[in-house]
Amino acid sequence: MSDDIVSRSGAVVGQWDGKDVKDLQQELARIKREVSGDKVEPSGVSHQDQFPDDLKNFTAYILWGCDSNNVCLVGSGANRTESVESIREFYGNQIAKDAMARHDG
Repeated sequence: MSDDIVSRSGAVVGQWDGKDVKDLQQELARIKREVSGDKVEPSGVSHQDQFPDDLKNFTAYILWGCDSNNVCLVGSGANRTESVESIREFYGNQIAKDAMARHDG
């Protein structure tokens, strides 16, 4: 498995070993500062295989990566961390809200 972080254009612009999302957060901030005009999408971040299966299609907010401790880097600015458990709680609550809205509607 590669540690490469790949930009939209396919260029390797950084590295992340998948161990700690704080390292990923710092690397994405560095890329944003130093690589102009070629953005990184979440799909370009290495170790996508570390996402739990139930979060692979999560769309409520952006998930950049999950580390080996089940902590994820989240948000459009890649500036927050959340545990997999707290994301599942949000996801579960959102699914329940959506189901209730369909039932009540």
